[in-house]
Amino acid sequence: MKYLFKEIKENPSIIFVIVGTFLFWVSLYLYVPILPNHAKAIGASSTMIGYIIASYAIGQIFLRIPLGYAVDKWGTKPFAILTMICSATGSFGLALADNSFEIFLARSITGVAGAGWVAISVLFASQFKTEFLHYATSFMMGINGIAITIATLISGRMADMFGISTPFYSSVCVSILGVFVLFFSKEPRNNTHKTINLIQIIKNNTFLRVSIIAIGFHFVTFGVTLGFLPIIIENLGGSKTNIGDIITLSQLAAIIGMSLSAFFINRLGIRTTIFLGSISMLFSLILTAYAENLFIIAILQFVAGFGRGILYTVTITLILMSFNKESRGVAMGTYQAFYAIGMFLGPALSGLIVNLFGINAIFWISSLITLIAMIIGVYKPYKSNL
Repeated sequence: MKYLFKEIKENPSIIFVIVGTFLFWVSLYLYVPILPNHAKAIGASSTMIGYIIASYAIGQIFLRIPLGYAVDKWGTKPFAILTMICSATGSFGLALADNSFEIFLARSITGVAGAGWVAISVLFASQFKTEFLHYATSFMMGINGIAITIATLISGRMADMFGISTPFYSSVCVSILGVFVLFFSKEPRNNTHKTINLIQIIKNNTFLRVSIIAIGFHFVTFGVTLGFLPIIIENLGGSKTNIGDIITLSQLAAIIGMSLSAFFINRLGIRTTIFLGSISMLFSLILTAYAENLFIIAILQFVAGFGRGILYTVTITLILMSFNKESRGVAMGTYQAFYAIGMFLGPALSGLIVNLFGINAIFWISSLITLIAMIIGVYKPYKSNL
C-alpha cells in the first residue's frame, strides 16, 4: 500500500483513473444478476437466454485487438471515455427493451463497452512505474472485484424494491458520471510507435497458455455463474435478492483471491498459484451440480469466486509483465479478445446443452474445460519477470 500512496503523491491523476475504473465495472455489472431472469420473464427460451448473455462477448472478440492497436497509437484516454458512453447507451437500451431480440441488441452494445477494458486497464497500468506494475495490477483487480461486488449486491435489491428497470437506469447514470471522471485523468506520453507484430504476440508461449486459462474460467463465469446459476437459484425458491447476494458473495471471495494472489505467487510460485485457483473452481463446479440448498450453493460460489480471483489476477499480471510498453496495448487487447471467446461460448453453448441434456450437464462440461485449462497452465514453468 505504501507504493500506492507514493505513486498517488507523485501523480494525482491516479485518483481519477481509480474512480473511473470503479465506475466502469459498476456500470457493466449493476444489472447482470437479474438479466437472465428478466429475459426469461419476457419470453426468452433457455437457448435465447444463452445467446443474450453471450452477446456481451461479440464486440469484445472483434474489437479488442483493433482497440489495442488504437490505444498504442493514439493513447488510452479517448477510448476510455468512449467506453463509458457505450455503456450508458447499452444500459439505456436494456431498460427500454420489451422482447428478447431487443435485449440481445442492447446487450451487444454493452459488450462494445466491455471491449473498452483494454483502454482502461492500459490507462491504469500507465499511471505506475514499471517496478510497481505487479502491485498496480493487484490493486486494479481489487477495484474490479469491489465494484462488481457492490453492483451485484444492490442489483437484486433495487429490482425487488423499485422495479426491474431500476438497475438499468442506474447503470446509465453511473456511466455518465464515469465520462466526467475520466475526462480529468491524464496519461504519460508515448512517443515510440513501433510496428507491432500480432503473430509474434500470439505465438508467445506465455501468451498462449495464459489465454487458454482465461478462456476456461470466463467460460465458467459467463456460462454458469452469470448464466444459468441465477435460474437454478430461482428454481430452488430464491428471490432476486438471493441471486444478488450469492453472486455478491462470489465476488467478495474473488476480491480475497485477487488480494492474496501476489502473496501466493511469491510463496508458492506461478504454477502452484494457478493450480490453487483452478482446483477451487473445479471443486465448486462438481459439487454445485448436486446442490439443492441455497446455503450450500452460496458456500460453493464463495470457493469458486476465490479461485476465479486468483486466476484473473495471475493471468493479467503475466500479460502486463511479458510485453513492453510499446506493445502492451495490442498484447492486452489480443489477450482480452481471446478470453472473450470463453465469454461467448460459455453462455451460448450452455443454453444448447441445457436444452439437450439438462442443467446439470453444463457443470460437467465446465469442469472438463477447467481441468484442461489447468493442465495447460501448470505443465511447465513460465518465462517472465515475476
